[in-house]
Amino acid sequence: MNRSRSREIAMEVLYQMDIHNTFDKVFAERMIEQYEEEIDKKYVDVALGLFIEKKDFIDGEITPLLKKWTLERLSKIDLAILRIAVTELKLMPDIPDKVTVNEAINMSKKYVDEKSGKFINGLLKHFINPE
Repeated sequence: MNRSRSREIAMEVLYQMDIHNTFDKVFAERMIEQYEEEIDKKYVDVALGLFIEKKDFIDGEITPLLKKWTLERLSKIDLAILRIAVTELKLMPDIPDKVTVNEAINMSKKYVDEKSGKFINGLLKHFINPE
């Protein structure tokens, strides 16, 4: 069970939800069933369930940070990465903030490019409490 890969799968499902404009648990379950690899199903179910339940809240946390941008203008992959990361940061306190941010940056570099990693990092740093 690889948490990083499970996080990627959650992001991929959020991406598909956005493409299909369908944010519900039934759609999420159908998407998850397509993966044949072993995943941390509990993490994926909780993360996606929290996002679906609190979508407006999560998007409302991201929107003010998008100087002169809107959610619709973001690439759908960047948006999916931000959504899963902000869900973790705001609603899943058992996951360390630094882990969440690092994983989001790594996903953005893997699925988009280096520039995206810097963009994601710049936005997510606003959610980190200095120690």
